[in-house]
Amino acid sequence: MTYTTAPAAMHSGHDIRDASGHMIAIVHNPAANRIEGARIAALLAAAPELLAALIELQQWAEYNGIPEGTGEIALAAIARATGAAQ
Repeated sequence: MTYTTAPAAMHSGHDIRDASGHMIAIVHNPAANRIEGARIAALLAAAPELLAALIELQQWAEYNGIPEGTGEIALAAIARATGAAQ
């Protein structure tokens, strides 16, 4: 799933849209800081790809061995991103 972000026309933040152009989220600029709002929106738009990459890296690392503690950090992030964390 791919998302894009752009400055909003109807408010002071940024819109995140899916491939069909439907709005899926609005990021309001913190303290009217458009640059920070753009950074947050870009991160949210990239989240599905970042999660997929992290899952692949974690699986690769599990197979090849990684520094102690790294796997737990990756698994915790994956759990939070997929809603499995409590």
